[in-house]
Amino acid sequence: MDRTTSEIRPLTPQAHGLSFLTHIDERRSTLVDRIVEAILRNEPVYRDPELQYDLSDIVDQNLKEILKELRGGPPSLSPARRAGRTKAENGIPMASLLHAYRLAGITLLHEVDEVTRSTGETDAAMATTAKLWEVLDHLSTAAVEAYREVIDESERRSEQGRRVHLLALLSGMAPHPTDSLRILGLPDTGWYTALASSLGGGGDDPEPRYTSAQEFAAIVWAQDVGMHIGLAGASTLENLEAALAAITATTVVPTGASHPFEHVSHLPRAADQARSALRCLTPGEHGLSLYGDRPIELTLISNPDPVRYLIREVLGGVLSLDSSGANALLDTLDAWLDAGGSTAAAANALHCHRNTVLYRLQRITQLTGRRISHPAESAELIIALRALRLHGQE
Repeated sequence: MDRTTSEIRPLTPQAHGLSFLTHIDERRSTLVDRIVEAILRNEPVYRDPELQYDLSDIVDQNLKEILKELRGGPPSLSPARRAGRTKAENGIPMASLLHAYRLAGITLLHEVDEVTRSTGETDAAMATTAKLWEVLDHLSTAAVEAYREVIDESERRSEQGRRVHLLALLSGMAPHPTDSLRILGLPDTGWYTALASSLGGGGDDPEPRYTSAQEFAAIVWAQDVGMHIGLAGASTLENLEAALAAITATTVVPTGASHPFEHVSHLPRAADQARSALRCLTPGEHGLSLYGDRPIELTLISNPDPVRYLIREVLGGVLSLDSSGANALLDTLDAWLDAGGSTAAAANALHCHRNTVLYRLQRITQLTGRRISHPAESAELIIALRALRLHGQE
């Protein structure tokens, strides 16, 4: 399809300025063929017979826009955006898209050189060369933006699809659970645990990222009502336990996990367990809560009305104090319990004298009528304190 300079019709004496561009435009169909040939020769991906688009038409529309802009016409990004969208929809790499624009530019430069050697417009051609790369940059940028828009939309649709599959699994509504597991990148046989993580007030928190845990298990997330809900899957129980250990060591957000399980029929119950485990963490507490590792808190979250009564009945006298006085007594009881009943260790944790701890514990007994030295009465204090930490004073 290449032409020799003898085939180029000399321009009339009246032609001037950028008249060589008009000459090129008149033979645009031949130039389109040359550009398409260059693209197919240098970019094998364009040769796929299954690609459902007309490469020649896209090249023609973009070439028409390039020539128009070179002559000073008003720019239009529509052909470039169409090129970007079409290439993204057909899975052509962005690098191949940009290379096609460069090939078009090189082919057009050869055409300009060939024409102007016959018309004598070499000075105008030199100025046009710089303008050409500016126009190509302008158009290829628009094509890339459109390409990215298609990819972003595809990823959004993909994410939405993944969310639907995950929530369907966790609710027991997935028609083909094994297919959903594969779509989510989870093993279709192995061990699993459901996960729940807190979602901030803005509702747009990024999903938890547990890079070290993902060395042992695949983990996928979706946003549920007021929280992130997830599923971890591993080929063996040992790998799943290693993943949970990694989450425990690295998490900076409250996270709950269900008991490990093997059968997908357990997924809905596991999701409920993960949500309950998350609720067993006190406000502001970070870490991983495994379902059942906090039996008292698990009991306390199940029925809030008796729990509120418990808090008022056992700790009402302490809570009637001003906030600083009540907090001092409650923090002392917390520290004493954490220290295993050691007054000295509690004093060290609170940075106060041992006698101060003893005085505050006696004060708690006076206000509650319950002795920390009496097992049953001490148990009521412990449970009421944990209930208060979970639910607050309502």
